Amino acid sequence: MNNELYHYGVLGMKWGVRRTPGQLGHRPAKKKKVVSEHDDYKNAHSNKNIKTMSDKELRDRLNRLQMEQQYSKLTDSDCSKGRSYLNKVIKAGTTVATITSTGLTVYNNIDRINKIVKKTAKK
Repeated sequence: MNNELYHYGVLGMKWGVRRTPGQLGHRPAKKKKVVSEHDDYKNAHSNKNIKTMSDKELRDRLNRLQMEQQYSKLTDSDCSKGRSYLNKVIKAGTTVATITSTGLTVYNNIDRINKIVKKTAKK
């Protein structure tokens, strides 16, 4: 039995030359989708002077800004309710953890506390 390992490399491979993932047969990485702003948003947030806008442009701009404001109020109120509930739960949990750790500390050090009480009682 012959315990030798033979390796002849890859055809066309040169020393010190790295191959791209495409040459190795890997799938190309997925590109992130670029989200572009909608025309209504661009128009509502443009730096156009109000004096040069027509009535329709001004009405459209105000309508868009009011809708954005209403939408943000609706979504923030839902989040704030959940956030406030979570903060209450965390605060209660912190209080419970503090009381528990204090109780455990007293329980573990009861002998030391008794010695201190006895010393002060003798004096």
